Amino acid sequence: MSEEKLAREADRWLRQAADDLEAAQALMSAAKYAQAAFLAQQAGEKAMKAVWFRLDADPWGHSVARLVRDLPEAGTRRCFMDLLELAFALDKLYIPTRYPDALADLIPGESYTQSEARAAIDAARALWERARDVLAGLECSR
Repeated sequence: MSEEKLAREADRWLRQAADDLEAAQALMSAAKYAQAAFLAQQAGEKAMKAVWFRLDADPWGHSVARLVRDLPEAGTRRCFMDLLELAFALDKLYIPTRYPDALADLIPGESYTQSEARAAIDAARALWERARDVLAGLECSR
């Protein structure tokens, strides 16, 4: 794929991640904390996939931590390693925020809190901002 097409595809994924972040914020404002947390996870995943696409690599799966840890370019990987703990936190939201059988005796809508949704959104925003900066070619000093 040409450099122009790679950049365009990465931009599409990054823009969708931004839209997911905005939706997560709206859901949090509506006290839909489980859904907000899930969309935050999606935003983090899509932000990382944007970086993979820019590197002409094939991101697979939904683990944000794996998308960080397995970035195929070492220099780019170093830019994200300080956010690995946030990526792991987002990974823990992929299933239990959506399925009633993932939590004992509760449904997601009854068990997630505003502070958990806020932490998820903050984690996703940190990954999104780093992805944006890396894709813009800003220097990474990590």
